[in-house]
Amino acid sequence: MSDDFPSLEINQAPRKKLAETVAQQILNAVRDLPPGTRLPPERELTQRLKCGRSTVREALNGLAMIGVIEIRHGQGVFVAEPPPIPRDQPDAEPKVITPELLEARRFVEVELARLAAERRTEEDLAAMQELLDHHRARMDDLERPVVEASQFHLLVADAARNRVLAGVVRPFFRLAFELGPQLYQTTEGYAHWELEQHTKIRDAIASGDGELARLRMLEHVTSMDPHYRGDRATSATS
Repeated sequence: MSDDFPSLEINQAPRKKLAETVAQQILNAVRDLPPGTRLPPERELTQRLKCGRSTVREALNGLAMIGVIEIRHGQGVFVAEPPPIPRDQPDAEPKVITPELLEARRFVEVELARLAAERRTEEDLAAMQELLDHHRARMDDLERPVVEASQFHLLVADAARNRVLAGVVRPFFRLAFELGPQLYQTTEGYAHWELEQHTKIRDAIASGDGELARLRMLEHVTSMDPHYRGDRATSATS
């Protein structure tokens, strides 16, 4: 196997950001690389980013959860294949959120939120809150919390304790993750709106009220439809 690695434009990560900033920098570096491209090993990434190996590992695991990279044990880390395009839209761009995916999110994520309210642990709630805190901190630093926003939904899926449904929903977030930066750039107040929405979902899950959590997630996913469809007529802050 060749040891030729792509030349990634990665600079030292600010020490205060930890895994979230590292994940964002790796994402920016690999976004346009072809699927199957092998990334440098952890040791080299830690040297380039000037951070601990555990921080790099946490960042890579987060990106693997979303489907941006694939960790093959014993082989390395590779850029993952994008989610498949529906057969009835062969000419669609890979980064387009289709109506079918939006419809699927309304079914699957709403049910996952209900199950999460019924099955979540204190550790699940703490992880969600920590992620929301990171989301807010990134906004305060005028940065885009794309990683945190995507990972929040995956934490909800994990809290539902249904691996089949969680496996179904994970490919959705590769596409949502790719479109995220565009939404932060083109929709004023989007990051604040998204944080408020996620906080309401987390609070509903914490209450143990499955129906309330279901409704909160349904409201959230439904209100995101116009943004992913490219309709900018509806403001995220409305």
